This record gives sequence, C-alpha cells and structure tokens, in this order.
Amino acid sequence: MSVEARFDEDRRLLHVTVADTWPTLPEIVELRSRLILAGRMRPDVVELVDARLVSRAIPNISQMKSILQAIGKPSLKRAVLVATDVQHAAGSLAELLDPYGVRVFRDESVALAWLFDNRRHTSATRQAAFAKLL
Repeated sequence: MSVEARFDEDRRLLHVTVADTWPTLPEIVELRSRLILAGRMRPDVVELVDARLVSRAIPNISQMKSILQAIGKPSLKRAVLVATDVQHAAGSLAELLDPYGVRVFRDESVALAWLFDNRRHTSATRQAAFAKLL
C-alpha cells in the first residue's frame, strides 16, 4: 500500500493518491486523523482521491460502508478517480452510500470541475441532507 496526501490551501483541495493495495480501515482512520490534526480535513475542503493505481484489495460494499462511516464528513465533496471497470464499480458503491458527497470519475479534469463547481450550494444541500440522517 502506498498513500500520499498533498494539500493545496489556496484551492482548499486535498489530493490523496493511493497505489497498489487499498489501505485497511485502521490505516485509513490513522491517515484521516493525522490530516484532521494538521488542519487539512475541514468542512470547506474538497477531496480528490486518485485510486487509478490500485490493483489489489478493492473494497466491497460492506467495507465501503465501514470506510465511509469511519472517515466521517469533514470534506465538502469527494471525487474518486478510477481507471478500471472494477474500480468504477467499487466507487459507484460509495456514490450510493453518500450520494451528495461522493462521485466517481475516470477523467481528472472533469473530477476537478465537479469538485469546484458551486461549492456554496453543494455545502448547504449536503448539510441539510446529512441533518436529516441524524
């Protein structure tokens, strides 16, 4: 497993690149905790997860649900970049589990356009939907 996180304060963009093997739930929680403590994960930040180089341990629906519950909702929106049909299917599960905050893309420029499009409206819509779940 290889995970790299880069943060662009000006664009309020967290760019996470995952390669080889998808991280385990404890590894994800540990990385997210470090990012939160460093001030990189907050409600005004969008997140781009580049999973195009993941070739093993792609999460199933149960694992995806656990991952989404564990990482919480600090990011405004999360775009997942994929390269293969298997990766796209796994990412589509994340879309189903968090329809307001997660989208799957094959093209990075399209993903970035979605992340930065209409931030304020998306935030209000997402917060209202999340409040209904509680």
